[in-house]
Amino acid sequence: MSNKTVTAQDWLLLAGLVVAWGSSFALTKIAVTHLDPAWVTGLRLAIAAVILLAVAAARGQLPRARWPQWRKFSWLGFIGHAVPFFLISWGTHFVPSGISGLLMGTIPLILIVMAHYTLPDDPLTRPKAAGFVLGFIGIAILLNPDDLKNFSFSGGALMGEIAIIAACLCYAVHSVSARRMGFEKPLTQGSGVMTAGALFAVALALARAPHGLMDQPASVWWSVLGLGVLPTAIATLLMYRALERVGASFVSTSNYLVPVYAVVFGWMVLGEPLSWRLVAALAFILTGIAASRLSFAANGDVP
Repeated sequence: MSNKTVTAQDWLLLAGLVVAWGSSFALTKIAVTHLDPAWVTGLRLAIAAVILLAVAAARGQLPRARWPQWRKFSWLGFIGHAVPFFLISWGTHFVPSGISGLLMGTIPLILIVMAHYTLPDDPLTRPKAAGFVLGFIGIAILLNPDDLKNFSFSGGALMGEIAIIAACLCYAVHSVSARRMGFEKPLTQGSGVMTAGALFAVALALARAPHGLMDQPASVWWSVLGLGVLPTAIATLLMYRALERVGASFVSTSNYLVPVYAVVFGWMVLGEPLSWRLVAALAFILTGIAASRLSFAANGDVP
């Protein structure tokens, strides 16, 4: 691959991912108070699959009925959607939101190591590693100190923490796998992967809670619809486009910015107070992202 710098379009893609993924926390919290986590995952993926398939059909970009293509889609749908979505939905029952944010912030750290050994065009450099560590420090600063006291090493909370860490590993494997397996057009790949993921997730939901959709309030259906549209269907298209253009490590930095967006969103919409931690966290995160990008320019590496 030739050298490629990050453009304004790439930053816009990253910003879109942050907004899309950042909206999922509140919607998931509403949904899992009533629905089994398996159904939250299954319905979310099924709604997204229907949307993406309809748009792909309208544009003549439906996946073809070829086994090698669907084998790839099945793996990516399983490891990148069905499994981590369920693990996060289940884990949020036991883990405070602050701890969830800190654990999700480990995705870039996991991914830079994994990408170094599996993606020749995404090597680990010292400036790059320093940048990702700075980003993680920013996440830790953003958290309320009281949240850190809720870390548990036993019982249901520990199981929830393990589930979220396992989901982080799944996301990292998915990003590397997508890059190694190659890309179709974003609509083709997005609709195929989402369809495969939905089939896995709905099968699990039917096995786990066959009557789980009975007598649910309207708020559940609205939250699940929101999850299917923005942080699933739209985010999937943005993610595959960004992965194709700039690589897994750059896309993973969105996991540092999502908690910042969630705090700002709460301030703008819900009137929640801002604190000095937001400014300090954002400074660390943006410095870390800048450092990780400068490492590419200095070493001639390609994202």
